[in-house]
Amino acid sequence: MQIKEIESFLEQIKSVISCKVIVDKEDNIEEIHILSDINRSPKQVSRDIQSGLISKFGIDIDHKKISIAQIDEKSVAERNFRLKIKTIEYTTSGYKGKVKVVLEKDEELFIGETSGPNTKYNSQRMIASATLKAVEKFLSIENNLILEDIKITSLAGREVVVTAISFISDYGEQLFSGCSIVNRDIKEAVVKSTLDAINRRIVKHHC
Repeated sequence: MQIKEIESFLEQIKSVISCKVIVDKEDNIEEIHILSDINRSPKQVSRDIQSGLISKFGIDIDHKKISIAQIDEKSVAERNFRLKIKTIEYTTSGYKGKVKVVLEKDEELFIGETSGPNTKYNSQRMIASATLKAVEKFLSIENNLILEDIKITSLAGREVVVTAISFISDYGEQLFSGCSIVNRDIKEAVVKSTLDAINRRIVKHHC
């Protein structure tokens, strides 16, 4: 089975932005992860995927194996989507830092990791980048979410983390922003600010 060919074919379906097909050891399709815009309903996209696979490849796929995440630059209804912070780990070795962010959804864990120079500013960028990697694991995509900028500012006498996130796809670039008040832990505020930029703009459906 030509997985890349199937993925390329499914990415041509209207509203589909990207696709990842998961197969077992015998090359049978176990899961299909779709990232789409919100111009069409998940059920419409799912039906097109099923009919397309039958007509093009002779594959009859159960709709329960298709999961669809939708993303839009405008705020959409949250509808059962909220990635929560499980753990944040920041370790140092000499001048290098390593970050591991673990997010949770319905008891399933999604891990994002990154490393780099251990400076105050870069440590915040690494935490935000690791968070985005964990979100991409949840969405089964790679290198679509990019940290553009992160700043700590003052508002009403409180420190606030503000992040700017770009979502890159074949349809162009969308810029999201999020913020979080710093309570006790700056690391937690960075993760919350990053999630705030995208949590209300991504909805995941199991068709």
